Amino acid sequence: MKELLRKAFTLSWGAIALTREAAEKLVDELVKKGEMGREEARELVNDLLERGKKEREEVQKVIRQEMERVLGELNLPSRDDLLRLEEKVDRLLHPRGEQ
Repeated sequence: MKELLRKAFTLSWGAIALTREAAEKLVDELVKKGEMGREEARELVNDLLERGKKEREEVQKVIRQEMERVLGELNLPSRDDLLRLEEKVDRLLHPRGEQ
């Protein structure tokens, strides 16, 4: 079971890092060995690239959520908070009637 989980994790990270060139090279080898046809290989490349794209998006989402959680725990002001403060300071320094 542990080995299966390790392989699944490794495959998942492999899908994230897979480029079109690497995927095409991989399936070209399978075609040369006669293990799959050209059309099947093309579909496999597209499937691998789509899986990699989805995996990258999911990893980015998890990282973004974790960053937001950590920043929230640190009680740091957000960009919006800082922009609102800047606007308030500008209004205090430059009242409407003043030129």
